[in-house]
Amino acid sequence: MTNNIIATVEDFEKVVSEMRSGTIFESYWELFRGQSKNSYNLKSGISRYAETSDSIRSLESNILKDFRELINESANPNKFINLSYHNSDYENDWRWLEQIQHYRLPTRLLDWTTCAKVALFFAVERNFEDDAQFWIFKSPLSWQCDEHFEINPFADNLDIISNSSFFVEEQYKDKIAEQRRGFQNGKFTFQDYEKSLIPLEEQAHIKKRLIKYIIPSTSKQCFLDYVKKSNISEETIYIQYDSEIEDLVSKIKRKYNFK
Repeated sequence: MTNNIIATVEDFEKVVSEMRSGTIFESYWELFRGQSKNSYNLKSGISRYAETSDSIRSLESNILKDFRELINESANPNKFINLSYHNSDYENDWRWLEQIQHYRLPTRLLDWTTCAKVALFFAVERNFEDDAQFWIFKSPLSWQCDEHFEINPFADNLDIISNSSFFVEEQYKDKIAEQRRGFQNGKFTFQDYEKSLIPLEEQAHIKKRLIKYIIPSTSKQCFLDYVKKSNISEETIYIQYDSEIEDLVSKIKRKYNFK
Protein backbone atom coordinates (compact mmCIF):
# COMPACT_ATOMS: atom_id res chain seq x y z
CA MET A 1 0.00 0.00 0.00
CA THR A 2 1.38 3.40 -0.93
CA ASN A 3 0.30 6.91 0.02
CA ASN A 4 0.13 9.68 -2.59
CA ILE A 5 -1.60 12.99 -3.15
CA ILE A 6 -4.35 13.85 -5.65
CA ALA A 7 -4.69 17.63 -5.57
CA THR A 8 -5.78 18.50 -9.12
CA VAL A 9 -7.99 17.14 -11.89
CA GLU A 10 -4.83 16.38 -13.84
CA ASP A 11 -3.53 14.29 -10.92
CA PHE A 12 -6.77 12.33 -10.77
CA GLU A 13 -6.99 11.64 -14.49
CA LYS A 14 -3.36 10.50 -14.58
CA VAL A 15 -3.88 8.09 -11.68
CA VAL A 16 -6.97 6.52 -13.25
CA SER A 17 -5.38 6.30 -16.70
CA GLU A 18 -2.28 4.56 -15.35
CA MET A 19 -4.37 2.15 -13.30
CA ARG A 20 -6.51 1.17 -16.28
CA SER A 21 -3.39 0.61 -18.39
CA GLY A 22 -1.98 -1.67 -15.72
CA THR A 23 -4.81 -4.17 -15.98
CA ILE A 24 -3.46 -5.22 -19.36
CA PHE A 25 -0.36 -6.68 -17.74
CA GLU A 26 -1.57 -7.71 -14.29
CA SER A 27 -4.36 -10.06 -13.23
CA TYR A 28 -6.67 -7.89 -11.19
CA TRP A 29 -9.90 -5.95 -11.41
CA GLU A 30 -9.75 -2.36 -10.15
CA LEU A 31 -12.38 -1.08 -7.74
CA PHE A 32 -12.57 2.43 -6.31
CA ARG A 33 -13.76 3.88 -3.00
CA GLY A 34 -13.86 7.43 -1.68
CA GLN A 35 -13.97 8.34 2.01
CA SER A 36 -14.44 11.93 3.11
CA LYS A 37 -12.05 11.82 6.11
CA ASN A 38 -8.45 10.66 6.14
CA SER A 39 -8.99 9.21 9.62
CA TYR A 40 -11.36 6.53 8.30
CA ASN A 41 -10.41 2.86 7.86
CA LEU A 42 -11.63 0.40 5.23
CA LYS A 43 -14.07 -1.34 7.55
CA SER A 44 -17.64 -2.44 6.96
CA GLY A 45 -20.31 -0.46 8.76
CA ILE A 46 -21.27 -3.15 11.23
CA SER A 47 -17.70 -3.70 12.41
CA ARG A 48 -17.72 -0.17 13.83
CA TYR A 49 -20.33 -1.26 16.38
CA ALA A 50 -18.84 -4.61 17.47
CA GLU A 51 -15.59 -5.82 18.99
CA THR A 52 -15.77 -9.59 18.40
CA SER A 53 -16.87 -11.88 15.58
CA ASP A 54 -19.66 -13.24 17.79
CA SER A 55 -20.96 -9.74 18.50
CA ILE A 56 -20.97 -8.94 14.75
CA ARG A 57 -22.90 -12.13 14.09
CA SER A 58 -25.43 -11.33 16.82
CA LEU A 59 -25.89 -7.70 15.80
CA GLU A 60 -26.32 -8.62 12.13
CA SER A 61 -28.92 -11.25 13.05
CA ASN A 62 -30.87 -8.75 15.16
CA ILE A 63 -30.82 -6.06 12.48
CA LEU A 64 -32.10 -8.52 9.88
CA LYS A 65 -34.84 -9.69 12.24
CA ASP A 66 -35.98 -6.14 13.05
CA PHE A 67 -35.84 -5.07 9.40
CA ARG A 68 -37.98 -8.02 8.29
CA GLU A 69 -40.53 -7.43 11.05
CA LEU A 70 -40.91 -3.74 10.27
CA ILE A 71 -41.28 -4.41 6.56
CA ASN A 72 -43.95 -7.02 7.22
CA GLU A 73 -45.91 -4.38 9.15
CA SER A 74 -46.02 -2.21 6.03
CA ALA A 75 -49.13 -2.09 3.86
CA ASN A 76 -46.85 -2.66 0.87
CA PRO A 77 -43.82 -4.82 1.82
CA ASN A 78 -42.87 -5.25 -1.85
CA LYS A 79 -41.93 -1.57 -1.94
CA PHE A 80 -38.85 -2.42 0.11
CA ILE A 81 -37.64 -5.69 -1.34
CA ASN A 82 -38.39 -8.19 -4.10
CA LEU A 83 -37.69 -11.74 -2.93
CA SER A 84 -37.15 -14.89 -4.93
CA TYR A 85 -39.65 -17.74 -4.76
CA HIS A 86 -36.85 -20.26 -5.22
CA ASN A 87 -35.38 -21.85 -2.11
CA SER A 88 -32.49 -23.68 -3.77
CA ASP A 89 -29.79 -21.12 -2.91
CA TYR A 90 -29.03 -18.11 -0.72
CA GLU A 91 -30.47 -15.43 -2.98
CA ASN A 92 -32.91 -14.03 -0.45
CA ASP A 93 -30.28 -13.87 2.29
CA TRP A 94 -28.17 -11.73 -0.02
CA ARG A 95 -31.13 -9.59 -1.05
CA TRP A 96 -31.91 -8.76 2.59
CA LEU A 97 -28.30 -7.84 3.32
CA GLU A 98 -27.89 -5.76 0.17
CA GLN A 99 -31.15 -3.86 0.67
CA ILE A 100 -30.27 -3.10 4.29
CA GLN A 101 -26.87 -1.79 3.17
CA HIS A 102 -28.42 0.61 0.69
CA TYR A 103 -30.89 1.84 3.28
CA ARG A 104 -27.76 2.97 5.19
CA LEU A 105 -27.97 0.39 7.93
CA PRO A 106 -24.69 -1.33 8.88
CA THR A 107 -23.77 -4.72 7.41
CA ARG A 108 -20.58 -6.60 6.54
CA LEU A 109 -20.84 -5.25 3.00
CA LEU A 110 -18.37 -2.51 2.08
CA ASP A 111 -19.30 -0.33 -0.89
CA TRP A 112 -16.97 0.04 -3.87
CA THR A 113 -17.56 1.21 -7.42
CA THR A 114 -16.14 0.49 -10.85
CA CYS A 115 -16.50 4.20 -11.70
CA ALA A 116 -13.57 6.29 -10.45
CA LYS A 117 -15.52 9.55 -10.65
CA VAL A 118 -18.28 8.14 -8.43
CA ALA A 119 -15.67 7.22 -5.82
CA LEU A 120 -14.19 10.71 -6.15
CA PHE A 121 -17.63 12.21 -5.47
CA PHE A 122 -17.96 10.24 -2.22
CA ALA A 123 -14.50 11.41 -1.18
CA VAL A 124 -15.24 15.11 -1.61
CA GLU A 125 -18.98 15.52 -1.00
CA ARG A 126 -18.74 16.40 2.73
CA ASN A 127 -16.40 17.13 5.66
CA PHE A 128 -14.85 20.05 3.81
CA GLU A 129 -12.43 20.82 6.62
CA ASP A 130 -10.86 17.35 6.39
CA ASP A 131 -8.57 15.72 3.88
CA ALA A 132 -10.20 12.80 2.04
CA GLN A 133 -9.16 9.34 0.88
CA PHE A 134 -9.36 7.87 -2.62
CA TRP A 135 -8.71 4.12 -2.61
CA ILE A 136 -7.95 1.75 -5.45
CA PHE A 137 -8.29 -1.96 -4.81
CA LYS A 138 -6.51 -4.23 -7.27
CA SER A 139 -8.90 -6.98 -6.33
CA PRO A 140 -8.00 -10.64 -6.92
CA LEU A 141 -9.85 -12.20 -9.82
CA SER A 142 -10.68 -15.10 -7.49
CA TRP A 143 -12.83 -12.74 -5.44
CA GLN A 144 -15.19 -12.10 -8.35
CA CYS A 145 -18.42 -13.96 -7.84
CA ASP A 146 -20.99 -13.69 -10.60
CA GLU A 147 -23.15 -16.30 -8.91
CA HIS A 148 -22.87 -15.16 -5.32
CA PHE A 149 -26.42 -16.34 -4.61
CA GLU A 150 -24.94 -19.83 -4.46
CA ILE A 151 -22.73 -18.84 -1.52
CA ASN A 152 -23.89 -18.84 2.09
CA PRO A 153 -23.24 -15.28 3.38
CA PHE A 154 -23.15 -16.57 6.95
CA ALA A 155 -20.38 -19.11 6.31
CA ASP A 156 -16.74 -18.90 7.44
CA ASN A 157 -13.69 -18.10 5.29
CA LEU A 158 -15.38 -15.65 2.92
CA ASP A 159 -13.53 -13.19 0.67
CA ILE A 160 -15.78 -12.20 -2.24
CA ILE A 161 -17.02 -9.35 -4.38
CA SER A 162 -20.75 -9.34 -4.87
CA ASN A 163 -21.01 -8.93 -8.64
CA SER A 164 -24.58 -7.75 -8.88
CA SER A 165 -25.54 -6.44 -12.30
CA PHE A 166 -24.86 -2.80 -13.14
CA PHE A 167 -28.40 -2.62 -14.47
CA VAL A 168 -31.57 -2.48 -12.44
CA GLU A 169 -33.71 -5.37 -13.61
CA GLU A 170 -37.37 -4.77 -14.39
CA GLN A 171 -38.71 -6.38 -11.21
CA TYR A 172 -36.46 -4.16 -9.08
CA LYS A 173 -37.00 -0.80 -10.79
CA ASP A 174 -39.29 0.42 -8.02
CA LYS A 175 -36.82 -0.56 -5.28
CA ILE A 176 -35.00 2.60 -4.26
CA ALA A 177 -31.99 0.77 -2.83
CA GLU A 178 -31.48 -1.14 -6.09
CA GLN A 179 -31.76 2.06 -8.09
CA ARG A 180 -29.01 3.60 -5.95
CA ARG A 181 -26.70 0.64 -6.52
CA GLY A 182 -27.29 0.79 -10.26
CA PHE A 183 -26.65 4.52 -10.57
CA GLN A 184 -23.49 4.26 -8.48
CA ASN A 185 -21.99 1.33 -10.45
CA GLY A 186 -21.79 -0.32 -7.08
CA LYS A 187 -20.03 -3.49 -6.02
CA PHE A 188 -19.49 -4.86 -2.53
CA THR A 189 -16.56 -6.52 -0.85
CA PHE A 190 -17.77 -9.03 1.71
CA GLN A 191 -15.90 -11.06 4.31
CA ASP A 192 -16.69 -13.50 7.08
CA TYR A 193 -17.31 -12.35 10.65
CA GLU A 194 -13.72 -12.81 11.84
CA LYS A 195 -12.04 -10.91 8.99
CA SER A 196 -14.69 -8.18 9.10
CA LEU A 197 -13.18 -6.98 12.38
CA ILE A 198 -9.90 -6.05 10.68
CA PRO A 199 -9.61 -3.07 8.29
CA LEU A 200 -8.79 -4.23 4.77
CA GLU A 201 -5.59 -2.18 4.76
CA GLU A 202 -4.35 -4.19 7.76
CA GLN A 203 -5.07 -7.64 6.34
CA ALA A 204 -1.86 -9.32 5.17
CA HIS A 205 -3.40 -10.96 2.09
CA ILE A 206 -4.98 -7.69 0.91
CA LYS A 207 -2.93 -4.65 1.90
CA LYS A 208 -0.42 -4.96 -0.94
CA ARG A 209 -3.34 -4.72 -3.38
CA LEU A 210 -4.51 -1.38 -2.00
CA ILE A 211 -3.38 2.05 -3.14
CA LYS A 212 -4.36 5.03 -1.03
CA TYR A 213 -4.37 8.62 -2.24
CA ILE A 214 -4.97 11.69 -0.10
CA ILE A 215 -7.18 14.48 -1.42
CA PRO A 216 -6.48 17.79 0.35
CA SER A 217 -9.51 19.51 1.83
CA THR A 218 -8.72 22.58 -0.27
CA SER A 219 -9.29 20.56 -3.45
CA LYS A 220 -12.73 19.20 -2.57
CA GLN A 221 -14.87 21.92 -4.14
CA CYS A 222 -12.84 21.80 -7.34
CA PHE A 223 -13.45 18.06 -7.62
CA LEU A 224 -17.17 18.45 -6.90
CA ASP A 225 -17.38 20.87 -9.82
CA TYR A 226 -15.37 18.44 -11.95
CA VAL A 227 -17.59 15.38 -11.39
CA LYS A 228 -20.74 17.46 -11.79
CA LYS A 229 -19.75 17.92 -15.45
CA SER A 230 -20.24 14.14 -15.75
CA ASN A 231 -23.69 14.41 -14.14
CA ILE A 232 -22.41 13.05 -10.84
CA SER A 233 -23.88 15.05 -7.97
CA GLU A 234 -25.97 14.66 -4.84
CA GLU A 235 -29.12 14.84 -6.97
CA THR A 236 -28.09 12.01 -9.30
CA ILE A 237 -26.21 9.75 -6.86
CA TYR A 238 -28.81 9.78 -4.08
CA ILE A 239 -32.41 8.86 -4.74
CA GLN A 240 -34.63 10.16 -1.98
CA TYR A 241 -36.56 7.72 0.20
CA ASP A 242 -40.24 8.20 0.84
CA SER A 243 -41.44 8.95 4.38
CA GLU A 244 -42.32 5.33 5.23
CA ILE A 245 -38.84 4.08 4.36
CA GLU A 246 -37.22 6.96 6.25
CA ASP A 247 -39.34 6.16 9.31
CA LEU A 248 -38.48 2.45 9.22
CA VAL A 249 -34.75 3.10 8.93
CA SER A 250 -34.89 5.72 11.68
CA LYS A 251 -36.56 3.27 14.07
CA ILE A 252 -33.75 0.76 13.69
CA LYS A 253 -31.05 3.43 13.95
CA ARG A 254 -32.55 4.73 17.18
CA LYS A 255 -32.85 1.25 18.66
CA TYR A 256 -29.16 0.48 18.15
CA ASN A 257 -27.86 4.04 18.42
CA PHE A 258 -26.47 3.94 14.88
CA LYS A 259 -25.11 7.19 13.49
